[in-house]
Amino acid sequence: MRGNRGEWSEVYVLFKLLSDQQLFLGNENIEKLENVVYPILKVLRAESQGTVEYSVQDEIVVVSENQEVLRIPIITFQEKALLLLNAIKSSKERTFAIPEVEAFMQLINCFSLKASSSVKTDITIVVHDQRTNQQPTLGFSIK
Repeated sequence: MRGNRGEWSEVYVLFKLLSDQQLFLGNENIEKLENVVYPILKVLRAESQGTVEYSVQDEIVVVSENQEVLRIPIITFQEKALLLLNAIKSSKERTFAIPEVEAFMQLINCFSLKASSSVKTDITIVVHDQRTNQQPTLGFSIK
């Protein structure tokens, strides 16, 4: 599997969100607002076989076709996110492969580097809004 920095970044964001387990808001200058944070309940990713759900509990629970596939310790996502970030930063090629990450992606039912071009959002996140006690589903485009 080969991709450019932008494509690999979509996978990095998935790993990083699951490892951090929280979503910070930002201001108009793209600066993180430290006092406004949403706990992440799950991350949804559209794959060719259907939507894969990554539920944040004591560990990450991977659900595909409404069936639990596996459970993975959160520390594993932290390690893979760091490995992927370093590979993205250090690559000198326009497109490149990261076999260590690709094997992990296959394990967690993440089969593509990027979302379909027909979809407006690259990643969908369900958070808990502690102020309203709601669980909104938020879509994001990764740039």
